[in-house]
Amino acid sequence: MKKYFEVMFKVDKKKLGTKKAILQAIIVFIILASSVLFGRFDLGLTAVLGSFSNIYVFNGSYPSRIRKVIVVSIMLSVCLMLGTLTITIPFLYALILGLIGMIAHFILKAFQIPGPSSVFFVLTYSVASIMPIMPEDFLNRGLLVLCGGLVSTLVIIVDAIFNHKKPEIESVLNIYKNLAYLTKNFNGKTFDDARSDTLSSIHYATNTLTTANAFWNKNKDYNRLLQLKGRAEAMWSSCLELSSKGYEVLPVEISESLEYICNRIEGKNTLEYSSIVYDGDDVYLSELADLINNTVKMLNESDLQIDKQINYKKPMYSRIIQENLSKDSLVLMSSMQYGIILFTSVIIAFGLGFERAYWISISCCSVLLGSSSLSTIQRALQRTVGTILGMLGAVIILAFEPNAWTIVILMTILMATAELLIAFNYTFAIMFITPNVLLMSAAITNQFDTYLVVPRITDVIIGSAIGLIGVLIVGRNHASKKLPKSINNTLRLQADILHTLFSSNKYHDNIVGPTIITEMHTEIMNTKAMYQAALNEMDNDIKKIEYVYPIIFTVEQLAFTLERAFEHGNISTLSDRDIGLYLTTYENICKKVLFDTSYKPIELPYLKEFTSIRAELMKLQSLSSDKS
Repeated sequence: MKKYFEVMFKVDKKKLGTKKAILQAIIVFIILASSVLFGRFDLGLTAVLGSFSNIYVFNGSYPSRIRKVIVVSIMLSVCLMLGTLTITIPFLYALILGLIGMIAHFILKAFQIPGPSSVFFVLTYSVASIMPIMPEDFLNRGLLVLCGGLVSTLVIIVDAIFNHKKPEIESVLNIYKNLAYLTKNFNGKTFDDARSDTLSSIHYATNTLTTANAFWNKNKDYNRLLQLKGRAEAMWSSCLELSSKGYEVLPVEISESLEYICNRIEGKNTLEYSSIVYDGDDVYLSELADLINNTVKMLNESDLQIDKQINYKKPMYSRIIQENLSKDSLVLMSSMQYGIILFTSVIIAFGLGFERAYWISISCCSVLLGSSSLSTIQRALQRTVGTILGMLGAVIILAFEPNAWTIVILMTILMATAELLIAFNYTFAIMFITPNVLLMSAAITNQFDTYLVVPRITDVIIGSAIGLIGVLIVGRNHASKKLPKSINNTLRLQADILHTLFSSNKYHDNIVGPTIITEMHTEIMNTKAMYQAALNEMDNDIKKIEYVYPIIFTVEQLAFTLERAFEHGNISTLSDRDIGLYLTTYENICKKVLFDTSYKPIELPYLKEFTSIRAELMKLQSLSSDKS
């Protein structure tokens, strides 16, 4: 039990959300202060629900942030309208609440949007239960939430006007920083970690740039960043090839030149660049040197000459939804589990006649944010302890029966502080969320009574217990059971791509399209999510689960190289016998992952291009084959 309690006050200093807390404070203050000035503080308390849309805005391009805040504002508005219409019918109210939790959880997880999942959608829907029962007023309440969302949107737009290029520049810069570190540490565990960080930074930059074109309008700077990212991918591909050929050290000029590129991207004044001179016969080292030299030349050009068309992949939202609707999807299964447990918590709350039934559902919802049974236990403990500690501040605040302006200031401070600490430490954040929730509830009902403190603690404990019991019953070891099949699906997609690329039948142009690459990326993301969840499930063999990580890591590296080869085209083909050995290798690994069968590694034939494919497959065999 010690590890459950250690996490309660564990902090991550890198995750203090300073800027986000400031923006949240500005939004809340504008909404509430305006309502006081107009003499309708009650309307401001409803409109402030729209400020929750800012909580779902995380790193990324500003166009994507604006889209998120608009969509979330609309959905929050719909949630309050539905809550207002259904509050008089308990069963329907509970059913809709469960559906809202399930749908919001599914969409946010499918698109890998970090944050509080469906908590604030559930909260906004539930607030209707403490408001006057006026179904006919549903439209007005929805419009008020939209007004609050509009304030959030305007604040994000103002922020974008001054900083709209910053996320894109930083995302590309981060790739080159990782490349500089990787080329300086080209062997051992440090190299493996750097490879993983580089791949993650490439994926992040891709997502950031593909959602940023609305502000950049394909101008010179935007195209320069696209070219920089493309060249960085080519550099990393060359590094993988050099590693597969046994290189453990690269010329120091490589990392120094990459650091020079980082300084140029940051706009720093640098010394005159000395081109890398390589007169050896290694084609990949020569290619890497040329790429770096040409990249520096491009950065130093005052008038960038670009191609007429630079291709980039737009996010395929419909495909992401479709692929996550699979019966093997962890996202779908966890969302259904989420909705069922949430529905149950509301039915229990109504059945037992709790005065503030929504506190139970909110606590249950918050606890369910844990990705596994272990993290659910930890979150339940954090929420309970944080609530009890937060009640001390709530008692003091409620005892003074604050006036409107005091409430405005207190809610601004409390919401901003909670946003500042939510990723830093959940227990500390709850200590500020609790008095804020009680203050908001008291202001809406105009009942500043400290008697609410005990029911709040009781409801939090009951809600947390329901969420915890539900997870232990419904989804005890769900991820670990699905993990092998998810890895298997990725491997089979890769085998399909490899056969397409190297077969003498030349399938590349008329059989397989880029959709298979998207499917492969989706499977890899699903696999990594399942792995993280499986690690924290109870009664699992942790060593057995951890054994899978090197396999997942190698499969992800293979995916990148296969995608590069797919985009390159015109690759030397393999004979039917040789390609059969590669496909048999994939099949052996699949059987090992699924059924733990034994096999002996195959000595794979060499490839003329993209030799790291062979190296990674040989490594994958050594990780999964019979070692005897």
